Parts: sequence; structure tokens; C-alpha cells
Amino acid sequence: MDNSLINYKGINIKKDLYPIIKYIEDVDKYREELGRLSSSWDVLALLGQLGDINIDIEKIKGNFLNLTSTLLNHLSEQQIDKVRHEMRFKAQVAIDIVIRNLFERTADIGFLATDDDIRYFLKNYVSKYDDKSNELSLNMIERFKEYVEKYSVYFDIVLADTKGNILVRLDDSTDVKKISSKQVEKILNTSEDYVETYKFHHFLPQYKKSLVYSYKVTENNSPNSKNIGILSLCFKFTGEMNDIFNNLIDESNKECLTILDEEGFVIASSDKNHIPLNAQLPIIINEEYKLISFAGRDYIAKSCDTNGYQGFMGLKWYGHIMIPLEHAFLSDVLNDIKYEPSVIDAMISNKDHFSKDLKDVFNKSNSIQDNLKRIIWNGNIAQSKYNSVNRDFSKSLLTEIGLTGTKANASLSNLNQTIISSILKNSEFLSSLAIDIMDRNLYERANDCRWWALTSYFREALENIENINTKKDELSSILKYINDLYTVYTNIFIFDKNGKVIAVSNKEEEYLLGKIINTKWVEDTFTLKDTSKYCVSNFEKTNLYNNESTYIYSSAIRSIKNSSNIIGGIALVFDSTPELYTMLADTLPKHSDGKKVNGIFAVFTNRNKEIISTTNKSLEIGSLLNLEDDFFSINNGTQKSKIVKIADTYFAIGVKCSSGYREYKSEADDYKNDILSFTFIKIGEDKNNNTSTTINKYINNINKKKTGNSVELATFNIGSKFLAVKAKCVIESIGIDDLQSSIEMDKTNHFKGMVIYKEKLIAVLDIRDFINEEITDDELKDIILLEYDKDNIDHCVGILVSSLEHSSLVEEKSIQHIQNHFLGSGTLIESLVDIDEYEKSKVAMLLNIQKLDENLTKKI
Repeated sequence: MDNSLINYKGINIKKDLYPIIKYIEDVDKYREELGRLSSSWDVLALLGQLGDINIDIEKIKGNFLNLTSTLLNHLSEQQIDKVRHEMRFKAQVAIDIVIRNLFERTADIGFLATDDDIRYFLKNYVSKYDDKSNELSLNMIERFKEYVEKYSVYFDIVLADTKGNILVRLDDSTDVKKISSKQVEKILNTSEDYVETYKFHHFLPQYKKSLVYSYKVTENNSPNSKNIGILSLCFKFTGEMNDIFNNLIDESNKECLTILDEEGFVIASSDKNHIPLNAQLPIIINEEYKLISFAGRDYIAKSCDTNGYQGFMGLKWYGHIMIPLEHAFLSDVLNDIKYEPSVIDAMISNKDHFSKDLKDVFNKSNSIQDNLKRIIWNGNIAQSKYNSVNRDFSKSLLTEIGLTGTKANASLSNLNQTIISSILKNSEFLSSLAIDIMDRNLYERANDCRWWALTSYFREALENIENINTKKDELSSILKYINDLYTVYTNIFIFDKNGKVIAVSNKEEEYLLGKIINTKWVEDTFTLKDTSKYCVSNFEKTNLYNNESTYIYSSAIRSIKNSSNIIGGIALVFDSTPELYTMLADTLPKHSDGKKVNGIFAVFTNRNKEIISTTNKSLEIGSLLNLEDDFFSINNGTQKSKIVKIADTYFAIGVKCSSGYREYKSEADDYKNDILSFTFIKIGEDKNNNTSTTINKYINNINKKKTGNSVELATFNIGSKFLAVKAKCVIESIGIDDLQSSIEMDKTNHFKGMVIYKEKLIAVLDIRDFINEEITDDELKDIILLEYDKDNIDHCVGILVSSLEHSSLVEEKSIQHIQNHFLGSGTLIESLVDIDEYEKSKVAMLLNIQKLDENLTKKI
């Protein structure tokens, strides 16, 4: 990146960011907000000349505003990174889901081309003028219809002879007699297992381009068998792409997802009015993103080629996304929820969400804010010692300075809230994507078992059960052929009407032959009403899957003579462990080098909270996902997200409940099995750093008037203990960085070092041992220098404190002196005082400085 700077609306930005920064909404919002604060500082600087606060407001203003350019540069880079990651992810997912689907189509054509009914038709067809041939054609059309009822992703099936003459097709509205000779030659001479073509097909003249899977039909399954025909499956490409796009597109930013062919022409578009079909676009593979112009509009764009699926890469297509620049960087806030400071702190500490450079900006801002608090605290303490006419005005001015500084920090906090909301939105999107992939995949499993149950050879073999032994080898051979095509199953087996296994696809599972399967899903198979129905087992451990949990899909095999008579069934053992894992893993974002993004994992469960798959190795399949019930009670097709603390870690958790795909698990489907997809995105570790940043601490009791009986107290915290000292005893507060640490011989010693104040050394004490709670070193951030005899430097001491609060004006009578009150083993508290804090009453413990000095310094 070019780090040379140019001026943009009064701020210095990196040159490479200039073409984009004007479109980043958050940058302009924070630039304008910080600009208004700059004007406020100017007014306060002018007023400061009227008071005697002795604060260099110009320096404070400079400290804040010097961060502006740095912050906005980092914010711009972070926003660009966020958008480019989302673009790459969506373009990648779009093409990979297509390829995953089309992989199934290559198996379909390979299996259907071996269908005995198709072979019988081709061997016996004479001509359309032959009555028997016409009857065969009607039967073939019915078979095609039944196939498309099972696999609803096809709009036509075309069967031709070896010369390309179309003999029968599902869609009889197209009056085309022949397939082009070039296409015929390609299909008959291929050495591959299928022919995939996306182009204009002469036998589909109504489409400029169509996606077709074709293969040769042979007399039998032997390697040198004679070609007797050509079969083509015509895929509903447009409908499939619309379904994919609808699950990926975010309409709020006007993005458009497309699929490009190898020359960059658009073959599918999520919005054809926006990016039309056949438009040619640049293929952007080697760059992270590119700014392009199209139809007079500027876009940020990215392309991805496929990762493939089980070695299948498909045609040379690309996923491609384009977002209009004016919409690409709009604020992306999920809701108006304000997240706890501990959640924000956890997120800032996580480098996966917060870059080191941006974190440094926030740390510097916090440091400036801490110094400002100290300056105002000291200023209020100083004013408490004066009786000048400007006292009240000066204290009010200090309050305004504090509020302005807090507003400057608040603008940064708003950015953090936006990042958290964006993480939550991502968790919802990823969980939605995973459940969509699952529903699509398992839809195919329901199709497979129903169609294969109609295989004529299976039906004939079971019809003549007495001679089944003579057909076992052929049955197993067909099952193996199917299983080699559809590799998502570990075994496919056929059972008779008694549940006895008679053939298997997996040679290693032959021990099952002759065994009777007594399970509910087998019983249910024998009660299926028609060929559209199927059964699925519960997700449970089974010896059919190496005693691991899986789904088994089954459908009834029916008599050829009487289709109402069930004579057996076919069962498909889904290879759930790797397949479900892959579905989840494919949805999780990756870096540009392909490595997984840290801190993200995904889980599938049922409504009973039982885990059926996960990418998190510490979670076991079959165990319960220990989350609140409301995650598991959402309606089908709905989603939600929430921040949850697990142990000491905050996660953004998104969940979506399955709703099925096409007819699978629809209202018309008997099969009901709600699955929930969870995505966990680690926000960060809880650091238990709940430092108060309450704005109101600057405006505590500023309207109270000093009287002859009032006492000014300086308040602070050590841990959660609210303490006070008389303001007249306070010299000043300083940062802990000023401490000159001692060489520790004994870490339990209260003496922690010295500070140099006006050329005098003052001992600094750590009194947290007297506080009845655990307080870490990191929680002690300030030093208060105290005195009980201002004429004697030996009577000065410093103490470490967690945070500075405010100066409070109280009446002397409200101070309740305590005799023999002990805090721990010491006698450091001399009284209790009721302080009105933020319109609430709060009791502070008043330290006795002299006793503190005398009791502890004697032990050093």
C-alpha cells in the first residue's frame, strides 16, 4: 500500500485510500463528529482564559485531534478489509454450492444411463409409426415423469438413438427431431463418465444457453458394450441459481452476485436488471479486489474460482460479486443494543477482530483520556483549596472539559459497538448458509432412495424371492456401481419383506447378508403409501455405521405386477461423520491462503440439544450443547443471534432452524426433523477489566455551595472499595508510569517505590492487602500523593489506586467518626461519610493519612 499522505477534508489519509474513503460512511461520520469536538475545544480554550484552572486546553485538544488522521486511516483499512473478506467469501460460496450440486448431476446421468427400462426401450423401439413403439414411448415418458418427481432439478429428459434422432422426451412441447451431429459425436466418443455442456443446444431452441448432462447408453455394463443411444438430463440452472443467490445476497448494499464463464460473460445474475446476462466482466482472481466501472457506475468487485467437490471441478466458471461503491461501506449495525464494556474489551484484545494498529490508536486514546481525568481531578482538588470568585466557574469549566473528552472517547466506543453488531450479523449469515447446504444435500438423499427403489432389476429379483440366490451377485454389482457414483454412502443394501439383507454395495459389509434388520425405520418402510414416500432413521448409533451415529434413508421396493404390494426395501447408509463435518467446514471463512480463520466453529444439533456434527474437536457427537433453551425453540426458517459468555470467553452465536429444500421437509412432506445450525465466533477473553468510564463522575455535586461547615473530599477506588481523603491533604495525582520501582526483596512489602515531586522523593505504598478482595497489579493505575503536614515533606506519602472519582462537598456533620474501626489488620479508616454520587447515596471510607504513613512506613 502507498503510505504517502494526501489531504481529504482536513485530514491526512494514505494515497491508496483516496478513491474509496469518500464512500466509507463511518469515516465521514467520525470525521464530522471529531470536527464538532474540535470546535468545542476552541470554545473551552477561550473560556479557560477567564478562569484560573491552569490547564493547557490547546494541548489536550491537540492530543485528541492528532489521533483523528491515524484513526480514520486505520478505520478505512479495516472497513475495506471487512468488505473484501465478505465479497471473497460470498463469491467463493456461490460457485462452490453450484459445483457441489452439479457433482450430484454427474452421478445422476451416470446411473440413469444404465437404467434397464431405458435399455429395453432402445433395443425394442422401431419407429413412431409402430404401435408397440408408441406404447413403449408412453411408458418411457411416465418413467421420466417419475424421475423428475424425485429429482425436481430437471426440466427435460431427452433420449435419442446413436444418430441423434430424438425418440422420446419429457417435454413434448418442443418439436425438434434431432441432436446436432457434433454433440452426438462428442457424447459417443467420450472417455469420461459424463458430458457436461453449457451452451446453445439445438434440441432446446427456447434457451439461448442451457446446462445439459449427457451420456451414452450401452447394451450392458461391460466395458466394451455396444452403444445403443444417448441420454440427456436438462438442468434447471436458472432456478437453482436464484435459490443460491437468495440465501447469499444482502439487499441493503445493492450487491449483485453472478456466475461468469471462462471468458467473463455473465451466465447467472442475482439481479438481471442490475447486471444482465451475457454482459462481459473482468475476472478478478489475483487481486484482493478491484475498482471497476460498469454501465456508468463504479463498483468494488471480486471473482473466485471453485475449490471443487470430491475432485469435481465442473466447467471453468467463476463466482463474481460486485457492490456499488456508494453502498459498499454503509454502516452495518444489527440493532441498537449497547454491549457491556467487558465485551468490548474482549473484542479489542482479539487480533482477529481488531488490528494491532487500530488497537494502538484506542490504547493511546484511553491513555489520553486517563491523563485528562487525572488533570480534571487535580484541578478540582486545587479549586477546593481556593476561595476565589472564579471557583464555581472554574469547576463548571472543568466539568465541561471532562465531558468533551468523554465525548471524544465515546465516538470511538460507538465504533466498537458497530464492530460487535457486525460480528453478530456474520454469525447469523454463516449459520443460515450451513443449514441451507445441509437441507440441499439431504434432499438428494431422499431422492436417491426413492428412485433406486424403482430399479426394475431389484423389483424383478424380489418378485421371484425363491431364486434370489442366483441374482445376489448381479444385485451387489448394481449396488456397487451406484455407490461408486454416489460416494456419500458407506453402504447401500437391499432387504426383503422380512427385513433380511440380501445384497450390499460394500464388500466389507457382506457379513450383513442373511441378517434381519429389526429397526423402526425398516418397519416404517413397509408402510409407505406410494413411490413418493421415504423413511429416515433417527440420528443414532448403529452397527450399520461402525457403531457411530448417522442417518439411514430407505424406501420400499414394490411389485412390478402390483405396485401396492411392498416386497422389500433399499437402505442407504449416509456417511454422516465426514459429510456433515464438510458441510459445516465449507461455510466457515478462510484467509486468502486457504487457512481457517481462528476462533470460529460450527455445530449441528437437534431440538433436544444433541450434537450431530461439529467442527470443534472438544465437542462430542451425541453430547448436549449447553446453551439457553431459547436458541432451540426458534421457528423453522428463522434465526437469531446473541452474545454468550462461555467460561471466560465471549462468543457471538448465530443459529438458524432448518426449513427444508424444494419439496424435502416441506409441509407436504411426511418427514419432519428439525435441525439447528450454530455458528460460534469468538469475540475474546473476559479480562475482568471493568474500569468505570461513567460520564457523570465529572458533574457530581458541582451545584453545591461551599459553607463554613462544609468539607471537600477527594474520592477514589481501590478495587471496588470506595474511599476518600480530605481534599486539603491531596498534593496531586500522577500516573503510575512515574513510579520508580524498588528492587523487591520481599514482594509482600507495602513499599513499592518512589516518585520525584518538586525535587523531593516521596514513598509510594500499596495498601491493597487491607482490602478484602483480589486486586491485580493491572488494576492499579494511578498514584495519589498525600500529606498531613504540608510544611514537612517527610509527612508525605503516595498510595496506589485503581481509579480517580471526583471531589465531593459534604457537610461536616455527615462525617461519622469511628473509634477502633479495623480494615483488615490495620487502623487506616477514621470515619465513614455519606456522599451523594450521581443522584444516589454512597458511603465512602475516609482514610487517616497520618496513621497510614506512621503504621506502614515503620514496617518498611
